[in-house]
Formats: sequence, structure tokens, C-alpha cells
Amino acid sequence: MSEAPDNVLHFGRKPARFKRELFNSLDLGDFRWLAKGLWPEVGVCFLGGPSGSGKSFLSLQWATQICRGFPVLGFKSKRAGVVYIGAEDAGGIRLRMVGLRQESGRLEGDHLELIGQAPDLTDEDDVADLREVLEQSQAEMAERGIRLGLVVIDTMSAATPGADENTAKDMGPVLKSLQDLASDLRLLVLMVAHTGHTEGHRLRGWSGLRANADGLIMLDERQSGAPGKITVVKAKNGQDGQTFGYDLRTISLGFDEDGDPITTCIIEERDPPAGSKAGRKPTKAEATGKLIMTAFGRVLEDRACTIDAPGANGVKGVKIDDLRTMAYQIGVGPTDPEVPADADEAEKRRLTRKWRDQRKADFQRGLEFLLQNQTLRTEHGFLWEPGAKGGTE
Repeated sequence: MSEAPDNVLHFGRKPARFKRELFNSLDLGDFRWLAKGLWPEVGVCFLGGPSGSGKSFLSLQWATQICRGFPVLGFKSKRAGVVYIGAEDAGGIRLRMVGLRQESGRLEGDHLELIGQAPDLTDEDDVADLREVLEQSQAEMAERGIRLGLVVIDTMSAATPGADENTAKDMGPVLKSLQDLASDLRLLVLMVAHTGHTEGHRLRGWSGLRANADGLIMLDERQSGAPGKITVVKAKNGQDGQTFGYDLRTISLGFDEDGDPITTCIIEERDPPAGSKAGRKPTKAEATGKLIMTAFGRVLEDRACTIDAPGANGVKGVKIDDLRTMAYQIGVGPTDPEVPADADEAEKRRLTRKWRDQRKADFQRGLEFLLQNQTLRTEHGFLWEPGAKGGTE
């Protein structure tokens, strides 16, 4: 049966929203990844874990990795802007962001935004207000040449005040609101959620959250002296079951008015606990690229320069020589030449030259990875981030 022409009147019937497609002519559609094999470009995913497991530290680190186009847990990502909604303990989120910036360097281009007020996702007006703010962020990021790709809500319980987490009646509409938001704005929503201390890989509350999620990452309760464990429990259209290890390292941010230290933590990657199905490890080029971006952020903070080069349009960037020096300082390449104590002068010179060549090669390999992934751009001995203020993609 042929379809009726558009000018046919249906007398009281609205056009059907269901479309039939033939098996022999189906195409792949427009499915895309934000982090390939882990998070879809559009959808609702969850990060769950007990209190004290480091959920916020991890989600913040992943947010900065998405901003830079870095792999998340080894899964190749697309560079995108992020809005982080600190619905629970916004003051603590600020501390963690400052600590992350201190450790890994600043993000050029204002690609990561913080909303420090908790939305009420059970209230239609609040959801509408949140949508309006996100649309504004989306438009402003687009003007700077980057797509808003990720919205993190931390935590679900703080963003659903008064709701019964155990019922479909209360939580079903919340999930539907998030799915509509993700679909309409073409982005991924990552919801940070609590678990009980004995519930294993289960989100607290209504079972429909996991069943309808596009992805679920769970953290185990951290044991003293042991690395934390991350498990990809669900990755729709991807590979689940992979595990990763991490630890929290305390860093100092300064001192308060009483002279007491102000501290926070940052994430350090570790091997997963013994007996786990280890996930993909980053290549040497990826790992080196991460260090180089940390060096880039630090040089940008101290010795940024305005770049007048084709395609840069006056953005702030760094000199490659300055970046290389900082990269060596924070660990790119072998730290020192391995020279035996009994080596003669000729052997010392040979081993020192070999050490310098290896550092240069490691730096170049990591830099090429960043350039190929369009994390950085280069011209005439300068480097800058695409989408930075004043620049173009």
C-alpha cells in the first residue's frame, strides 16, 4: 500500500507517529558515541557507588577528559563541552575543581561550566528552567566552536528531593524528563547516584533506572590500602564487564584563615584488583598525551602567549619549547639517563644522548597523538586548543 500524499485530509485523525521500515532497506541510523564503546552521544547513563567511593572525583576527571577529547577509561572520546551540576555539596565540588585544575592545568576555552544549585527534577517548572539554562550554554559553546556534549548531575538524590527512590511512580517521570532533555539537546546526561554499602552493582532505588539506562558504571566500596574498583556494568551497544582500578591522592590547595591546610583529592589510575577482568589500557601515546596536556595547562597558566598565526585568530596558547620543558619536568620520557657508575666518558656521552633522544621521541609521539585527535593545533612553533577564545575549530 502506497503512502497517502501530504495533501490528503485525515478528518479527525492526526498523522501516525509510528513509521514502518523494511528489513532490506534499513540503514545504520544516526547512532554515535561520546566515548566509543562506553557512552552514547545521546542518552542517559549512571555512575553509582557507595558514599566515600570517589564518585564526584571520578566524574569531574571524566568531564575534563571529555573537554579535551581524551579517552575515558581507555575508551576514545569526542571532544565536547560539559555542564556539571553540583546538586550535592557545591562547595566541595568547587574545591575538587580547583584541585583538578591545579594538578592537570587549566582548560582553555571555557568548555566546562558549573551550576552550583540543585534542580528539582520532579518539578516541571524546574526542569523547564534547567533546560533553558542548558540551551543557553549550548548556544554560547557553539559560538566558541564546541558542542555541548555532556551534562553531569551530582547526585540523583539531591536532584530529586522528596521523591520515593523506590517507586516507578516517582522515578519514572524523572527518568523520562532526563531522556527528553538528552534527546532534544542531543547530549549525554550522566547521573551520579548512591548505592547501599551491601548492594553490590545495584543503584539505590527503583530497578527501572538500570533497566532503562544507556550505560551504568559502578564503584565498589573502597577498602583501606587497596585500589578502588570501577566496573562497566552496562554499556548499551558496547562491551560491559570491564574493570579498572583507581586511587585517591590528597593534595594541598593552601591554608584557611586559621592557618589550617585546605586539601582535596585527585584520581590516580591503578591496575584493577586481582582477579578482575581488566579493561583496555591506554597506549603509550595516549598516556604521554595526557601528561602533555597537564603540562600545557600549567604553561598556559604561567607563560601563555597570544598567537597570531593562520587559524588561531589571537587565541592564547604556548610555545612548543616551553611545553616540552614542562612535559619533561612532570615525567614525559625517562627521568634520568641510566649510566653505570663505572662507565667511561665516551659511554656516558652515548647513554646521555640516547636518553635525550628517547625523551624527544616520547614527547613527539604524545604530541602527534594530540594533534591527530585535534586536541591541540600547531603553527610556527606554537600550540593552542581548538575552540579557545578567539580561535576557530
